[in-house]
Amino acid sequence: MPQALFSTEFFSSLIASETSSRFSLSDYFENAYRRDFDYCSFLPHELCHREVSVTSPFSYEAAGLDALCIVHTTRGAGKLFCENANGINAGYDLVKGTLAIIDCRKKHKLVCQHNIWEYTICFVSTGVLDYYYQKIHSMGEFIYRLEKYSDVRTAWELILKNTVDDEIHGILRAREIVSLFTQLYLARAIEHTGSYHVPSYIADIHHRFVTAYAEPYSLDELAGRYNINKFRLCREFAKYYEYTPMQYLNKVRIDRAKELLLTTDEKIVDISQMVGIENTNHFIRLFKEKTGVTPLTYRRETPVLD
Repeated sequence: MPQALFSTEFFSSLIASETSSRFSLSDYFENAYRRDFDYCSFLPHELCHREVSVTSPFSYEAAGLDALCIVHTTRGAGKLFCENANGINAGYDLVKGTLAIIDCRKKHKLVCQHNIWEYTICFVSTGVLDYYYQKIHSMGEFIYRLEKYSDVRTAWELILKNTVDDEIHGILRAREIVSLFTQLYLARAIEHTGSYHVPSYIADIHHRFVTAYAEPYSLDELAGRYNINKFRLCREFAKYYEYTPMQYLNKVRIDRAKELLLTTDEKIVDISQMVGIENTNHFIRLFKEKTGVTPLTYRRETPVLD
């Protein structure tokens, strides 16, 4: 197949786009790989990757592209709008150090959130990688803080370093792509199940936050309940779940609030209560801190993707 094929498929999948003179979407395909090697029929393969620097306004919305997309933010911030594991459209912040996995077959939208957003974007074939993606997506977390996972970072860097376009290096890239998705899946599976080396009390706190996020919690109460120093509790919880306990609880609450804002007509004050934040003003401040907008603005401006 000719190299231009994937770029043609990409532009055919676009629903809408807004770009500035600084960057054109056609620039994505400067490092597109050939797909006429025999291994491409059997092994996962990279379609293209590119380091990108965009300024606001920049956005595009697409669907129906047979590829998975990896977006690693290195500066500034962007926003991803797509379906979560419950089939509900939601917005996700892509800040420095995050790596997001996007199913390009489904409707999604990328938007520059700051004056500048720098990221590396990599499109890969679906095929056997779809197994990993579906498992990751079903656990509700397809955005990673890359600095936390050394194995993931190593696999990602190996993919980007391998730029020779021949069959041998293509097969090596296939191995590195599978390694990346394997590490991504294992990182989420360990966190989600609380298995392997995660201490039982850390897994129990995590389970309580996910299933009973509306209940009142404090760091002192948790430290007393599990008979552990609160500073050690914060350090160990962050080791396994990326955030300190109260940061993680707020993340769960805000994520749930996003769903309620888009799927119900409940008032802001009621949603605040439903997710366990008694003070509505505090809820609004926290929501804006985490998303960049107020709850009401989020409800009004989140694009409808279905």
